[in-house]
Amino acid sequence: MPSLLIIGAGITGLVAAVDLHRRGVSTIVLEATDRAGGLIFTERTGGFTIEAGADSLLAQKPAARELCEEIGLAPELQQVRPPGGAFVLRGMKLYPLPRPSRLGMPLTFSGLARYNLLPVLARARMALEPFVPARNSGGLEDDESVASFFRRRLGEAAVDLIAQPLLGGIHAGDIEQLSMRALFPRLLEAERRDGQLLPLWRARPADGSERAQEAGGVAGFHSLRGGMGALVSALESTLPAQTIRYHRRAERIARTVTGWRVTAGPESFDAQAIVIAAPAFVASALLAPIDAEVARLCSSVPYVSTASVALAWPRQAIAHPLAGTGFVVARRHSAARITACTWVTSKWEQRAPEGTALLRAFVGGAHDPQVVDLSDDEISEIARRDLSAVLGIAGDPILARVYRWRNAGAQHTIGHHARMAALDRRLAEHPGLFVAGSGFRSIGIPDCVVDARATAAAAAAFMVRSRD
Repeated sequence: MPSLLIIGAGITGLVAAVDLHRRGVSTIVLEATDRAGGLIFTERTGGFTIEAGADSLLAQKPAARELCEEIGLAPELQQVRPPGGAFVLRGMKLYPLPRPSRLGMPLTFSGLARYNLLPVLARARMALEPFVPARNSGGLEDDESVASFFRRRLGEAAVDLIAQPLLGGIHAGDIEQLSMRALFPRLLEAERRDGQLLPLWRARPADGSERAQEAGGVAGFHSLRGGMGALVSALESTLPAQTIRYHRRAERIARTVTGWRVTAGPESFDAQAIVIAAPAFVASALLAPIDAEVARLCSSVPYVSTASVALAWPRQAIAHPLAGTGFVVARRHSAARITACTWVTSKWEQRAPEGTALLRAFVGGAHDPQVVDLSDDEISEIARRDLSAVLGIAGDPILARVYRWRNAGAQHTIGHHARMAALDRRLAEHPGLFVAGSGFRSIGIPDCVVDARATAAAAAAFMVRSRD
């Protein structure tokens, strides 16, 4: 009998399993599908390396990079190719983000003056941001939406032209609902500490490290030369054979005399402790017979569906220089249906055959949930039409791939931190039960790594206490 069961072999479940293995804890991972990695999946075809999901690691949060170094992937780490820089699509025209900038917010007066994405009056309003009174913020219960925060500090135009495409786009969510405290706590801290976000009136707008991380909003990212799937493969190879049991969908959790039992199809697995590293709605269904309030708190996390579309053309078919990393779409100011596009061959080395350009477009999310129900050809055509109009592309693509992510995007809405604190208190009444992953405390791969390791440590400590 294993000491511990992990439900879900996404990045959180994998890292937790590796940490527990290193601690000498016998572990089994139950995975409902035929592969590990969750939102990390790399496809290689015809000389193209295509990321279906996550394509990078935020360097500002070092946990994932340090993990890569620990498991022998340090030589494979790569940075964004110069020149960097990103754009916002307004109408059918691309506007560059100012440099230096922070999440689309200019850090100098000269950058603000040239920020043609914003109307002149909107730039004038933004210049007054340092004089906007700070909002008194209290504990976890005191939260506000991303839209409210930007509206209050930077004006209405910044909501539609900066916050929605850049911040809402990251999470494919509705910025009128997304939580500032959960998603962008550093901006709240800057307001609390400095009384402002933009250092326009300071002698030194940003130190060297801030410029390196935030110039154009893209410099602080790493990937792996063989694609992010290399991280999944390396983690899998670290675990003993048969640790991960594929096609094992957890259906029921029940108490036993010695701990817990998980039923997965015709099989049952007993263990002292369980880590649910699966979506919050999966945790809700599994935990409902055990604790209705825990299930309710888990079910309070909404999810959205998205799709990514990989398209490639001969480089000469694209009129745009593609000098940068890509663009996001200001949806209320553009007829484009895609939400963003990454210029893969401009962003990363060795992702496509010589003489070709690989692009990744994104559709769906909170504002267009039905698009994922269209056929592959229909989704590809939406992306092809929009990209051809924006980038001046002639002819049909030489490659097209559609990857759907149904109910895969956890939405940390207003009050998320308070709900998670309540969940943790309630779970404490059920020794040996743990939850982890993007539906709970994590934003992106580095946070998932941190959460996985913290949860593994807590589970291991619980088992030591149980034996004493």
